[in-house]
Parts: sequence; structure tokens; C-alpha cells
Amino acid sequence: MSAITSHSATSTRQWPVRQIVVHLVLILAVAFTFAPLVWMLGLSLKAPAQIFENPLRPLTTSPTLVNYRDVASRLDVLRQLTNSVIFAGGVTLLQLLIAIPAAYAFARWKFRGNALIFSLMLLSIPIPFVVYYVPNYVLMARWDLLNTYAGMILPQAASAYAIFLLRQHFRAFPRAIIEAARLDGAGDLRLLWQVVLPNNIGAITALAIIIFIGSWNEYIWPLLIAPDKSMYTLTVAVGAMSGGEGGTRWGATMAAAVIASVFTLGAYLVSRKRLLKAMAEGGVK
Repeated sequence: MSAITSHSATSTRQWPVRQIVVHLVLILAVAFTFAPLVWMLGLSLKAPAQIFENPLRPLTTSPTLVNYRDVASRLDVLRQLTNSVIFAGGVTLLQLLIAIPAAYAFARWKFRGNALIFSLMLLSIPIPFVVYYVPNYVLMARWDLLNTYAGMILPQAASAYAIFLLRQHFRAFPRAIIEAARLDGAGDLRLLWQVVLPNNIGAITALAIIIFIGSWNEYIWPLLIAPDKSMYTLTVAVGAMSGGEGGTRWGATMAAAVIASVFTLGAYLVSRKRLLKAMAEGGVK
């Protein structure tokens, strides 16, 4: 009895220590995540002469917008923002339009070769998109789509990961609800758009955010397929600022990076409540 009591007391004493360690690890993870963002924002608000005065102190007591004015004078931010929105939005829209019906077919339709085709599709997930750069570039060049939005978007119109993710959610949807809808005369198209989709909006919203941010942050493909300056996305423009155009103007480069980051952060913050609510409803379901 005393041994059991001693063991219980020891576990009680160890539990707070375990919690402290877990919280410390989480705090360190958050600090390492936000440190580059703080450095980026701090350097963008420093005068060029102050940037290397104290590298361990990114924030300044006398912030200035001189770097942002430099970016505004050197980059066509509105044009590049438009290019980024069209590129990222187009990729997101096309991937969802293809992934949703494809995932529903894999999840609910029984046809010969379903498992084989799905398995072959999954094999493409580990292959990085960079492997397809050359064949996609040659194809877009033959179609005369270089320096066009279509050339930037079409090669990324389908995603095996998107289809896989939605297929798993659609498979988990209660079959009884689908059978009840079929008894009411609903066909597959009506089932998908009026029954399955509204009940999986959390997964679709999360997937849309992942696709949009991933496309927004792309650098090599937009630069390769659309090297004309009028087609630069914000990410490509930031790369230009830190290269030959930016030189050693690190303050302007950081200001350009802040501008490129603020829109994706804003998109997440705007959709955060809806996303969390939808995912919570999905969890309850």
C-alpha cells in the first residue's frame, strides 16, 4: 500500500515537470518560428546605415519607412501583386475544381482499376515539381504560352495530394446520409455539391489555403515560365531585389519580403475563424 502511495506521489511530482518541459519546447518552437519574421520586419524599418550596427538587435527605436519608399520606387508592386493573386488564385481554383470530383469518384464510385489508378497517382506525390520543369517548359513553349498566366497556371492544374486529402475525407462521410439522399432521388452531382461538399467545407478550406500559400511562395517556376518583368510575381520581385537589382540594399529587400508576406498572412487571418469553425464542426461530425 505504501509502495502504491509512494509511486502515486512520485507521478504527481513528475507531472508538473513534464508540463514545464513541454511548454518550454513549445515556446522555443514559437520563438524559432517568429524570429526570422521579427528580423525581417525590424530590418525593413531600419535606416540603411543602421542595419549592420547591431546584428543581434533587429528592432530600432527610430523606425523609418525609407526602405518601403525605395521598394515603391524600384518595383511595380501593384502589378506584381496582381500577378501573384492571379497565379496563386488560378492554381488554387483549378486544383479544387479537379480534385473535388476526382476525390469523390475515388471515394464513392466502384469501377475496375480504381485502386490501381489511385495507387499510381499516389506514386507521383513524392516526386518534386522541379522534375517536371523542363518538360512543362517545352510544352508551354510549343503552345506559345510563355510569359502568360495560362502558362504559369496550367501545369499545376492537378494535384495528387489534393485528391488524396479530399478522398480520405469523402470516404469518412457517413454512407447512411448518402443512401438517404439517393432514396430522395439525388444523383451523384447533386450528392457532391449539396450534401458532401457542405459537410467537408473545413477540409476544402484548409486545402485551399495550403495550395494558395504554396503557389504564392513559388519562385523558380514563375521566373522560368514568365521571365518578362511585367509578369513578375511578388516572390520573383523580392528575388530580383536581393540579386542584381537590390545589391546590398538589405533594408529594401526585407521591406519587399514584408510586402510579399503580409498578403498571405492577411488571407489566413481573414479565413481563420471560418476555418477553425468548419474544422471543429467536422470533428464533431
